[in-house]
Amino acid sequence: MRRGVRGAALALLALAGAMAAPAHAGPAGAEGADFIYVVEPGDTLIGLASRYMASEQGWRTLQRLNGVADPYRLVPGSRVRIPLSQIPEQAASARVVYVRGEVRANGRPVQVGMTLDEAARIETPAGGSATLELPDRTRVTLPSATTVAVKRLRTFARSGLVDSVIRIDQGAAETRVAPAGGGVGRFELHTPMMVTGVRGTRFRVSADAGGSRSEVLQGRVGVSAARAKRVSAPDRAMTAAASIDAGYGIGVSAGGKLSRPVALLPAPVLLPPHETVLGPSFEAAWQPVPGAIGYRVRVARDAALSELVWSGTANGADAARARVDGLPEGTLYLSVSAIDPHQLTGHDAQAPVSVRLNPPAPFTQQPAADAVRYADAVTFAWATVPGAASYELALASDAAFTGDAAVHAAAASPATQALAPGRWWWRVRSVDAAGRPGPWSDAVPFRIEPKPPVPTLRDDGGALHIGWPEGGPGPGYRVQLAADAGFATLLADQHTATNAIDLPRPAPGVYFIRVARAEPGVAPDPAAFSAPQRIEVIAMLRDGQGGAIGSGDRPDGGGRIRLH
Repeated sequence: MRRGVRGAALALLALAGAMAAPAHAGPAGAEGADFIYVVEPGDTLIGLASRYMASEQGWRTLQRLNGVADPYRLVPGSRVRIPLSQIPEQAASARVVYVRGEVRANGRPVQVGMTLDEAARIETPAGGSATLELPDRTRVTLPSATTVAVKRLRTFARSGLVDSVIRIDQGAAETRVAPAGGGVGRFELHTPMMVTGVRGTRFRVSADAGGSRSEVLQGRVGVSAARAKRVSAPDRAMTAAASIDAGYGIGVSAGGKLSRPVALLPAPVLLPPHETVLGPSFEAAWQPVPGAIGYRVRVARDAALSELVWSGTANGADAARARVDGLPEGTLYLSVSAIDPHQLTGHDAQAPVSVRLNPPAPFTQQPAADAVRYADAVTFAWATVPGAASYELALASDAAFTGDAAVHAAAASPATQALAPGRWWWRVRSVDAAGRPGPWSDAVPFRIEPKPPVPTLRDDGGALHIGWPEGGPGPGYRVQLAADAGFATLLADQHTATNAIDLPRPAPGVYFIRVARAEPGVAPDPAAFSAPQRIEVIAMLRDGQGGAIGSGDRPDGGGRIRLH
């Protein structure tokens, strides 16, 4: 095993010598330069040498190193040290079992199924993650913004146990070691200031500018801190070491000081969604944990959290929710754990979450965002979704669809609904042939204004008397008279506070008139006007005093009006 003063020397410091024997016998990890074996009934030194060393004659070395009087009589539960340097090894590879985002190894894109050998350097981007599986099925999950280097990756030639050392330059790693129960050869995670060696099965290690931390969730690990102080031998380092049981965490400061073990905070009480999540996002919620300064939130494809699809943090002692998005379809697993003032992450609470993305949400078309409709009924249109048997249209007076919300079945697009004036939001979702709805589309805001009044005309030969039904209190009305239906040539454009107005009588001919509710001096939206109405002003016959006495086709002298 290579020795050095700082980074490389840390590999010698894996487990504390004072660590008690694990509950299960057999291969039990490494301490410094030795592999540790916990004796099982019937074991002999000759048998152990034959199983692990280059030759069964190695039993003599084991006898001297371990002070064993009788090589044929070993005490069950006692520990036998076997020098790693005398265990023949062969090259091994890690298999990539999960990738999210643009993960790279040695500068090249990483894909599921790829194998990575010793000396590989893996980088996960922000929002990405990767999981590696070693030959003994140990899984190492690398969350976002993490950089690690595989310093050693081999197997014991005779037993197949894995000898692995992974350095975390930045970020974090979570592991489940040898889940098949065959024991541990050597598994170490190094950071610039810490070495964590495993005897348990599940633990986390993280490193940043403030130092390094290790949290033990199952089993036991040994943690060592190293300082670059040369002593009698140039390759040795002054160290501090501790044995950490499940439920505890420990840190090493940037200055190399090893903290005392700290009990991890308990798991929060989750408030998971009560039904299937429709769409790629939801709001995770939990009850605050006393003593927490924040929370770590993760969502994975598996309960072991080795295939992360989302991770983030919620900061603050009172934080109790986090928005999770970008999720795939299927059964996922939500995990939330509290972070203490030492930056140690506590036990996690988990809950399954069922996410459905199909049939997909339709693309909304009309009304568009912030559109205004001057009507007492609105027509809604959306794009057809292949595979959708029907649709559901939701309308509400608030963006969260909690106030006055209503859902209407719709066989197809478009669909028309009567609505009162005011601000509204609409959204639509697809329903499959089995009656299962998909996610909602994004909510679209729009506004409904009262339907424009329809004017009437009375022509007494002296003026055009235009009126319409009273619309109630409001800003007044805008009345326009034009020689064309497009109102390009205005003959009159006046505001009135009442529901009637007199306009000068134009020369005989065809004209158009329209009315809109409007503030004084404000040009109304063209859509706010009533539909253009065609009027016909007829030549009038007058008496000697100038009074109207009628015309050839209108004895009363009135004008004609009709909807254009």
